[in-house]
This record gives sequence, C-alpha cells and structure tokens, in this order.
Amino acid sequence: MEFSMKDSLRTSVEIASGGRNTVLYDNYGNPSIMVIIPKFKKESIDPALGTGTHEAFIVHGREVPEIFYPKYTNIILDGGCACSIPGVDPKVEINFDDARNACVKKGKGWHMTSNAEWAAIALWSFKNDTVPHGNNNYGVDISNPHETGVDAGNTYDQGRIARVKTGSGPVTWSHDHTADGVYDMNGNVYDWISGMKLINGKIYVVGEDGVPMNNFDTMESENVADAGWIASGITYNYDSKLFDEVSGTFPAWMKSLAMAPYKATGSGDRVWVNTSGERIPLRGGGWGDQANAGLFDLNLHNPRSLVYWYVGFRAAYIPV
Repeated sequence: MEFSMKDSLRTSVEIASGGRNTVLYDNYGNPSIMVIIPKFKKESIDPALGTGTHEAFIVHGREVPEIFYPKYTNIILDGGCACSIPGVDPKVEINFDDARNACVKKGKGWHMTSNAEWAAIALWSFKNDTVPHGNNNYGVDISNPHETGVDAGNTYDQGRIARVKTGSGPVTWSHDHTADGVYDMNGNVYDWISGMKLINGKIYVVGEDGVPMNNFDTMESENVADAGWIASGITYNYDSKLFDEVSGTFPAWMKSLAMAPYKATGSGDRVWVNTSGERIPLRGGGWGDQANAGLFDLNLHNPRSLVYWYVGFRAAYIPV
C-alpha cells in the first residue's frame, strides 16, 4: 500500500472533513474511509484512568501520534479484504479468525480493531458528551425514535428492520456527533474485537512486561495467553450485569480499556459473560439490544467460532 498515495477520492474526503477523515488503500487497491483519532493522555479524560498516553496509542512501547479507525463497519472486497465503505449492508456471519484474516491480509499495519482502540473512542466520546445513538431498536434508536437508518434490505427480524446501511443514520449516530466521526458503535451489528479475551473467566489483554499496550500483531491463537498476553488476575464471575454495576477492585488500566467503569456512565449498556473456556469480545450491541447496546456494551459470551447475523467487524490501521 502506498500510504501517501493521493487521488480524487482521498482528496475529496480529506477536504470535506477538514482532514479528520482520509482514504487508505490496501495491498489489493481497495479503498477504506478512515477516521483519524489523535493521541491523548488518560488524565485528560479522568485521573481515575491513570496517567500518561492512552494504551491505544502505544505499540510495543512506541507511542504513535494517531490511529486510523474505520469509519464504518466493514464489508469484504477484492482479495478477501475488509473495507470501510458507506451505504452498504455490513459483512456479518463471519467467525473471529476469518474476520481477523480479512483485516491482516490488507497489508502491514492493518489489523482487526482492538479493545484498546474501541475503549479510547468510547472514553473520549463519554467525556465530550457525544455518546452515539444508533440502530438498537429495529432500525431506530430506542431513546430517539425519530432517528432512523436506511434499511439494508437484506434481512428482517420478525418482520421488522434489522440491519441498516453503514453510516446511514444521522450525525448523532457517530462517536462525535458530526459527519466526520465513527459510525454505528451503538447497535446495528456487534464488532468482533481483538487484544482481549477470557479464558475460564480470567481476563487477558495484550501487552509487554505486565503493561497493557495496543500490540495488535500479537497472536490470537485459541486458548493461548502466554507470550504477549497479560493475565490480569481478575476474573468475571457472573453471567450479566449493567456496565455501571461491574464492581470490585480493578487496576486503572482495566478502566482505561473500558472493561470496568471509572464512574457511572448513566447508560444501560450491559456486560455479558461466559466463564467456560475461551471467550472473545464483541462490542457495541445489535439492532434489537435496545438500551443494552452502546459504547460500553461488552459481550464475552461467545467462542471465536461464532457465526451469526448480528456480528461484524472492522479493520484499523497504524503505520509500523
């Protein structure tokens, strides 16, 4: 991929967004519209999260100035690559490993969106009072039923709209309530998320020397959590709780990674847990999850083999 490549599409997207969005191309020439997420310090959100640069912007001990986060839930284009495109039915019914492969085959620096990256956006959005609405109630937002997306036209749930087209909702469905933000992080379909997992209820995250980082190239082998993974010592021991009700003594980094609340979010977002074997995270919720969907929805109930009509994914990019 030629990172600096300019064309009319990329130029128009950058001009329209004031440089907040761009278009990146993978090894097969597929375009993806990306949102540029600048580096920030955790204390700028809240000192309860710790101090220093947020984990999403640290890769193998090296700080990066920004993350290129997919604006839309992905589809699959030429070469079997994940792509961020507006106005389409998102790719679903794909298991974790196939989704991850569709991300990494795009080329160096491409990867499935990580829990650290999702958390960085969620915390920023909560801090700035722009928590996104979304398709969490069969085509509309449960709290704002006048807000609707465009029916994707391919699937219905008991006669009601299920998925809507990517980015088709109003700007309040983006993470910063502008047309330049990340869309559909509340409802529509869940996102597979890398860099965090449960094994028999115990929490593992990627990192080095006991320090969580956004090491997106760490292997995601099934039931393996040794080299490149950190065992938190914390075990989820319940089936389901509201995110705000997750309680206990948590290290600051768990709050920084949006795995435990640092303060009440006031949301109905829910954490779902299965403590048997390996469980891979899904985040954001689906079209029928209503108030349970949202930035802090964390579903740890499913194995990596899950293939379902409400589970999609996204490919992010960091130059390495």
